[in-house]
Amino acid sequence: MENDLRRVTLKDIAERTGYSLTSIHRAMTHKAGVSDAVRDEILTAAHNMGYTTNYVASALKRKQVTIGIVLPESEVYGKYYFAYFWKGIHDYAAEVNGYNISLLEFPFSCNNENESEHQLAKLNELWQDPELRLDGLLTAPVENSPALEEAINRFVERGTQVVLIDNDFPNIGRLCCIAPNDRNTGRLSAELMSGLLPRQEGLVLVAAGDRSSLSHHMNLEGFEGYLRQNAPWLRVLAVHDAGDGSSCQKRLAEVLREHPEIVAGYSVRARNTIPLCRAAEESGRLGQLCLLGSDLFPESAEMLRRGVLRGIVYKNPYQKGYLAVKALFESLIKGRAPKSSAIHVTISVILRSNLVFFEEFL
Repeated sequence: MENDLRRVTLKDIAERTGYSLTSIHRAMTHKAGVSDAVRDEILTAAHNMGYTTNYVASALKRKQVTIGIVLPESEVYGKYYFAYFWKGIHDYAAEVNGYNISLLEFPFSCNNENESEHQLAKLNELWQDPELRLDGLLTAPVENSPALEEAINRFVERGTQVVLIDNDFPNIGRLCCIAPNDRNTGRLSAELMSGLLPRQEGLVLVAAGDRSSLSHHMNLEGFEGYLRQNAPWLRVLAVHDAGDGSSCQKRLAEVLREHPEIVAGYSVRARNTIPLCRAAEESGRLGQLCLLGSDLFPESAEMLRRGVLRGIVYKNPYQKGYLAVKALFESLIKGRAPKSSAIHVTISVILRSNLVFFEEFL
């Protein structure tokens, strides 16, 4: 790479390559108007000349970029999962501090009764504000309902760039969706479960989450599919959410008492992991069951240390929040579209022996 004492400019690149300043600018900002071959030639020359874009300076010259964040709260039920979304978002925001970006946070209450109504209310509040025009919107649909799809699509049609987390609406023209591969997550969990259990017939109780969540449905589908193909001696008994955490615990305990043939339990979502553990204790089955939980938080880590949980399937909510706001930043400030419209985060299996490597995320 060449090292000039002065800063390389777009004009320098134009003189070196023979292309016009307009073509150079279009190539550098990933805009239409130049062919892929010309863009690659210009970008290669810029790299070889040591050119680096001063995004902070260019951002300060344009109007403020406003990003709205509509996610479940980080307290109460949100502390098991969504709190780590917020942490990832705030950490990335700190990294790009100095750019002309405003993050507006609109947390909403999350519970099994009316969390979709709370989310719709927040989205409608943003939509109806006459003084607010969002450049970007980050949200995690709590269910795959037509009402939520329509509410989010209104922003897309108005020109707002939208990034979704977990539950996707791929047909509305959103920028991208950040999620695990839910079906493969379920299959991974089933493979772990079948490996931990002796080969004998029995039922696996699955705390299957919200019926209206495509993410939860695909997780359950992957779990059932793997057992059907690879461990048919294990059958699934799925119990979907019923009310709050205490109601969920009560229902799971009832099922455990009704079905002594249950040999294991799995929660597809973070929120139901502790109710599943407590239901096993309440029913007197604690030492008899192989239990798998979802996601890492202080209570699930403690259950793993105590041996109540045999393992945790970690869906990396911190990385979801971090990558989601990064995707909006890259697109709105740097003009760089995501490499894919569906971005999958890494899924990990946490056992007692490797918990120490994940404690930084607690």
